[in-house]
Amino acid sequence: MAVIIIPESLLQSTVAGCLANDRLSQQRFYMHFYGYAMAVCGRYISGHDDVVGVLNDGFLKIFRELESFTARQPSIEASLKAWMRRIFINTAIDHLRKQRHQPQLRDDLEMMPGSQADAEAASAQLSYKHLLGLVAMLSPAYRMVFNLFVIDGFSHEEISQLLSINIGTSKSNLAKAKMNLQKMILSEQKTEHYANQFI
Repeated sequence: MAVIIIPESLLQSTVAGCLANDRLSQQRFYMHFYGYAMAVCGRYISGHDDVVGVLNDGFLKIFRELESFTARQPSIEASLKAWMRRIFINTAIDHLRKQRHQPQLRDDLEMMPGSQADAEAASAQLSYKHLLGLVAMLSPAYRMVFNLFVIDGFSHEEISQLLSINIGTSKSNLAKAKMNLQKMILSEQKTEHYANQFI
């Protein structure tokens, strides 16, 4: 789908048109934010069809709730993205609950071998896109907490409320997600090193 780039002034009139239920404005708004919405939803949901379903549900909520939107940043686009991000994340979490794919958010606090510093040093060497690919390979519970905390900036308190888990569980799942990522990164590096020996 082609993404439409809208200047700030046109974006304001597009929002006004959406508030008036103008179909052309809604279509322009949808196409403008489609790529952003795909990126947010795709971090939480697996499978293209499910991602698109969550994305469309999110846009329906946005159109219904747009009158409650308040710009909180100098740019209307940045304000809309921050506001919409929460709607898309909540819609993704609701989808997982409905589909009974709600991850098992365990309460055990045992740690995997390896240090926090090792995990952060290894992940610092990766490109953002590659890191997101590895995050997508995590179990749903670890992926969700990692995305909420590291990528979307939620606090452990907010995550515990969103997912109905305790704060310790959120912290434990984040630590385990980082340790699993570290293992994946180290495994890739060993494979690459081994392959380079035969070149």
